[in-house]
Parts: sequence; structure tokens; C-alpha cells
Amino acid sequence: MNQKRKYKTYSKEFKEEAVSLVTDQGYSVAEAAEAVGVNPNQIYNWKKQQEEQANGTMLNDNERTELLRKR
Repeated sequence: MNQKRKYKTYSKEFKEEAVSLVTDQGYSVAEAAEAVGVNPNQIYNWKKQQEEQANGTMLNDNERTELLRKR
């Protein structure tokens, strides 16, 4: 039995709202994860990605698209 694992994908808005529960509304990561139905590690990863984009150390979607187009 060799079945591929199916990963659930979340919209950008969903991720932003989940992180917002922690950063803006004072939820703990565990509380926010339970409220939106994801693993707490997901919240940590999404928060880290948002911080990297804000700091300019990670490309945003528009920059990534432009870079791929130029290649």
C-alpha cells in the first residue's frame, strides 16, 4: 500500500487571521491553533513566514512571480 499523503492547504487570509489571533488578540499559540483547527506548529511556521516577509528576508508572492518570469 503506497498511498500519497494529502496535505491540506490554507489560504493566505486564513493564515493571516490565525496568526492575528496570537499577535493582535492575545491568544496563546495553542489556543489559536485549537480555535482554527490546526496544529500549533503551523501557527509558529506561519508567524515566522510573516515576520520574514516583513523584514524583507523572504520573497512575497509578487516578488517570487516576477523572479520566475525573469528566469
